[in-house]
Amino acid sequence: MAEHHALVDIHHEVIAPPVIDHLPYYAEKTIVTHYQPCAVGKKPAHAVSDQLSKRYPYPERAAYNFTEPSTAYGRNAVSKTMQVLNQLVEEGQDSPQATVVKRANIVKLLEALYDHNVIGDSLAGEAGTENVALLKQLLSDSDAEVRKGAAQALGRFAILIQGRKAICDSGCTESLAMMLDDLDSADVRLAAGKTLHVLTQSIDGRDEVADNVSEGKVVVTMVRALLAISAVRSQVATPGLVEVLLEALSNLLKAEKAIELALQVEIMPFVVYTLKRRRHNAEALKTLVSLCGHPDGKKAAIEAGALQAVNGLLASEKPLEKQLSARAVLLMCADQEGKDMARVVVPNLVHQLYEEDHDMYMNALLALRSISEWPATREAVMKVLEDHPEMKDEIFSDHQIHLAAFRYDPNKPERI
Repeated sequence: MAEHHALVDIHHEVIAPPVIDHLPYYAEKTIVTHYQPCAVGKKPAHAVSDQLSKRYPYPERAAYNFTEPSTAYGRNAVSKTMQVLNQLVEEGQDSPQATVVKRANIVKLLEALYDHNVIGDSLAGEAGTENVALLKQLLSDSDAEVRKGAAQALGRFAILIQGRKAICDSGCTESLAMMLDDLDSADVRLAAGKTLHVLTQSIDGRDEVADNVSEGKVVVTMVRALLAISAVRSQVATPGLVEVLLEALSNLLKAEKAIELALQVEIMPFVVYTLKRRRHNAEALKTLVSLCGHPDGKKAAIEAGALQAVNGLLASEKPLEKQLSARAVLLMCADQEGKDMARVVVPNLVHQLYEEDHDMYMNALLALRSISEWPATREAVMKVLEDHPEMKDEIFSDHQIHLAAFRYDPNKPERI
């Protein structure tokens, strides 16, 4: 029991009576009288002890620092953070302390830009133009973390159409493309690539970058950066960036001008080599399909051996790779040269006709229909189908329904 009371005394020390003895009378206000004149000469009531306040004193009130990250949320945090960053940029401070402040404010900015409403408010009016212009200046900052954060912030702006327009009009696209060759940090290169990918995912951003921004030179810069990153023992090798750039280029290469510029800097040999090595199959196939949408792209793909490269992917275990491979074969076989070279892919295309997925079946069927337009290759198709009697009848009926399959044959069969 004694031990119990001892423990209780220890645990309840916070409500122990005041240590200061109270004398019967004081002529003036003191700590004993709680500084109240009515309590002079009176013994105060029992109150909570001030031991904890002495043990954990309140911090002294510090002076307000404008450059500290804002504690506000939403668009208020964006405006406050942008003011701080603008002040640091105008003063031209490159000291370590200024760099720390920039990093902290960039982190706060990215936290606020997760909300689409905040992004829209940050891009409204003249403030939006000023914000994008400030981020463009930060893309050339001496600190790699600041450059990375600025690129990520522009990627958040690129989600909305007004953000994409502001980025393209301000010249940030060219700066982002140049950052793909940044020698200081792989994170900076990856952040720039991801921002370009987001920028080119939409139709308006794709057309703006491919046709209007620097007359399409951004495409050339991206292709050259892709080749440099993928080179053996490259100084700018960046894990994860090749897939991002291939995705972005597959979006950009829908435009005729962009395809012509990309072919001039030898993108086709790289794409075919990547497919032969079975690296980044889906992304490389998307780029190949985009390139084959142009007559020069089809010719370059056939000369580089793209048909042989995609032959194995027609039997891939991944549905997306099967579909993209069949689509690439279909595009390359539009001309006579492609039909002659497409005999190697016929067995895998016939096997794909048995897929339950309708898209896979139609891609293979259309590719076989295109290959069969040339009499010599039609014989090869029918020879492969000899082991599949029911499928052979189905394919032949399809050719009779679509007489374009016999447009090069002098003895055309009757149309069904």
